[in-house]
Amino acid sequence: MKKAFHIYTVSDATGELANNLATSAVGQFPNIRVKVVRRPRVSTDKEIRRVVAEAKKARGVILFTMVAHDVRRKVLAEAKREGVVAMDIMGPVLDMLSHYFHTLPSDEPGLQYKITRDYYKRTEAVDFAVRHDDGLGLETLHSADIVILGISRTSKTPLSIYLAFNGYRCANIPIVKGIPLPAQIFDVDSKKLVGLIISPDKLAGMRSTRLKKMGRPETEHYAQMEHISEELSYAREIFRTLGEMPVIDVTGKAIEETAAEILHELKL
Repeated sequence: MKKAFHIYTVSDATGELANNLATSAVGQFPNIRVKVVRRPRVSTDKEIRRVVAEAKKARGVILFTMVAHDVRRKVLAEAKREGVVAMDIMGPVLDMLSHYFHTLPSDEPGLQYKITRDYYKRTEAVDFAVRHDDGLGLETLHSADIVILGISRTSKTPLSIYLAFNGYRCANIPIVKGIPLPAQIFDVDSKKLVGLIISPDKLAGMRSTRLKKMGRPETEHYAQMEHISEELSYAREIFRTLGEMPVIDVTGKAIEETAAEILHELKL
């Protein structure tokens, strides 16, 4: 197995911004094995030295979003001293806006994450999505705002998490040929249901890549066109049995684009 590259996302607050940016950027390098390591609430000299030393040991790089100017300066100085590549994400934005607004920014870490009703809603929605991923949490499935159904590798989990970050409680149910749907799905309001399909060619390529990364032969049944076509036909049959639910083709679409389509179709 190839050695993983390490990206440390460091912040004096939650680290959500740096982590999301790193994850999005890494997605543009599908053939590279990367481990994103999140280190929130870093502000003291001791904590800074520890994180930089950790990144140095892993031969990693650091992306950081410190709000306080002096903390940003200390991170850069420590990284330079230890020979670790570090990029300040927040600093240039704050400097530009400071010039534009003709005023200095607040140095209070986490100010942008002050607890609000929307913050609580997103947090609860993300927790819900995690507890209802891949067919879990069936006993509370009826509490979902959206229930996504689809065969393997149709982006059910990323969609659920993305929608959760936007405040929607999402559950996703895998469709596996030959295995009946859980009974609880039939108690869910059909207006909450959405199905996902994808081009067989695209899916075959994605599954082959997944098998390769797992060190398994690409000739496995899982990635063969005949099997995939049967799975998609079975999924469409399932969708028909569940009533008039929207079915979205995710082929070539970004997660954000599919999510917007889901919200539009479900009138949310």
